[in-house]
Amino acid sequence: MTRDRPIPGAILLLPFLLCPVGAGAQQTEEGEDVCPVGTVDHIFIDNHSIFDTSDPDLDSRFRWAYDLANRLHVRTRESVIRRELLFDVGDCFDPVLLEESERLLRAYPFIARTDIYGIQQPGGGYHVVVDTEDEWSTRAEVRFDLSGQVDVEAIELREQNLAGYGQELGVFYQSREATRSYGIGYRTPQLFRTRWDLSLDAGRTRAGTLFRQELAYPFVGEVGRLAFRQVLNRHDWYFDYIVPRTGSGGFCPDEGPDCRILVPIREKALEVAGLRRFGEPGNLTVVGLGIGFQEISYPGSDSAITFVEGGRYDERQPAPVELRTPVLARMQHLRNVRAMLLLGKRNIEWRKRRGLDSFRGDEDVRLGAEVEVTFARSLPSLESDNDLYGSLELYAATGPPSLFFGTRVRTDARRAYDAPPGEHELQDVTGEGEAFVYIRPTSMARHTLVLRAAGAGAWHVETPFQLTLGGELALRGWPLESFPGGRRVVFTAEDRWYFGWPFPDVADIGASIFTDVGRIWPGDVALGTDSGWRTSVGVGLRANFPAGGTNSFRIDAAFPVGSDGGLGKLQLVIGVGEYLGITAPFTDPQIGRSRMPPISGSLRQIPR
Repeated sequence: MTRDRPIPGAILLLPFLLCPVGAGAQQTEEGEDVCPVGTVDHIFIDNHSIFDTSDPDLDSRFRWAYDLANRLHVRTRESVIRRELLFDVGDCFDPVLLEESERLLRAYPFIARTDIYGIQQPGGGYHVVVDTEDEWSTRAEVRFDLSGQVDVEAIELREQNLAGYGQELGVFYQSREATRSYGIGYRTPQLFRTRWDLSLDAGRTRAGTLFRQELAYPFVGEVGRLAFRQVLNRHDWYFDYIVPRTGSGGFCPDEGPDCRILVPIREKALEVAGLRRFGEPGNLTVVGLGIGFQEISYPGSDSAITFVEGGRYDERQPAPVELRTPVLARMQHLRNVRAMLLLGKRNIEWRKRRGLDSFRGDEDVRLGAEVEVTFARSLPSLESDNDLYGSLELYAATGPPSLFFGTRVRTDARRAYDAPPGEHELQDVTGEGEAFVYIRPTSMARHTLVLRAAGAGAWHVETPFQLTLGGELALRGWPLESFPGGRRVVFTAEDRWYFGWPFPDVADIGASIFTDVGRIWPGDVALGTDSGWRTSVGVGLRANFPAGGTNSFRIDAAFPVGSDGGLGKLQLVIGVGEYLGITAPFTDPQIGRSRMPPISGSLRQIPR
């Protein structure tokens, strides 16, 4: 992307000038150093590739495999690692900053393991050793649908550590249901060798174009005081309503291809927000201010609402009146300029855990609680809708390594002060939440039992919204288009076990067996149905590469259970990363596509 004007250097340096994150040596009025523990005299960076071939514990039989993997991978550069450290030579030695720096490095997807420690010298100072080992950073993900004929739903190729600089470059193609998009993405966490992040995505969709640009200065660990976020977004896409089958009171035949209604949507947004932390790590208060422009429109006339049968999206027809009418009632145009206030409380400490969403890798997990509320008031004098947007987010987690509890909740709503008489002022209320329990019995050290309860729904909907009961984030095994509705609950039990063979020095390999039970209700959304209680079962293979890493590579096979499901409708997913777990992304894409906040930057999204 080209810029008409460069970013002023003063803006890039502002967070450093106002709030340095390092703990430099302090001085008394007489000019004497006050570092009772000692100072950092030297920093050694020992950055290994994927395998440390100097390790005598590695199985010598596979030396050729270790060498090959290292040759195919570009090792993370020392300068990238050094810029993430929260301390420098001459600073007071502070174990807290060492721990925070270790966690920041480990959070990168291209870093598998990090160990930072100090060695005290005879003179009282410290030599600090930063020992890292890389993850495999090239990602290739393919998703298949085997419910009928074999279809490739998505292909994504990404290099997350381009030339060892920690930058990401990727291409993507997705042809899943109404979504057909392709494009390119780029991200860097150290723009111009600073702590600023830049993200760019551009491509084409079935409905038009997509472009997203984000510039952010994140909270740097728990010691960072300032954060900033600016987003420019334009996205043309189709919202696809699944038409219920006739057996569920719908219009689509019980036998034969699925039916859909497509609604064209155009999103435009420009957002700017800044946040400030007060207090000490473990007991932080956050205050933020922002302003943003948002426009949601529906290009074309009523004839732009089209009907598709059997996935033939290039043969769209005008939607029948009986299907178009309920959809039209939920196509409210939005145009706002809003001022925003963010308030949050963060009582969090980070702990390393093993055996949650990886087999042997160290995963940084937040223990404690966090709450955030957002209020965004429109400015009517600027030709905005007269409304107030509100959002609430909660996070809480606790427990020892053998028994971990975690929960996440978010709800959003919009109060329309100019709503017509007889209509609810409280509109587009959406909510989602999930709770996890991880059980690692001491008698079965290689097993982790994961229990999950999740719910999502909407109330007083004025813009397009619909959930389905199928898909990998709900009932695995049922096709994504199964049972459309407005409110959903899903319960999951999954047993993951680590084999410990055949190549424990190369990769951590294991398996899983799972079952999902859920139900969806119509709510007050267009074209909703009641599914009744449904079930699916499945098995999977899992691997973390390299051994001791946290990136998961998965092959999952799931089957619907029941008279109308059968065990012949296999759903196969080959993926990278976790989609069910406390370390996985929280927001369900079906909720995310309908949640249209004025400014999406929040405590949860921009801290590093």
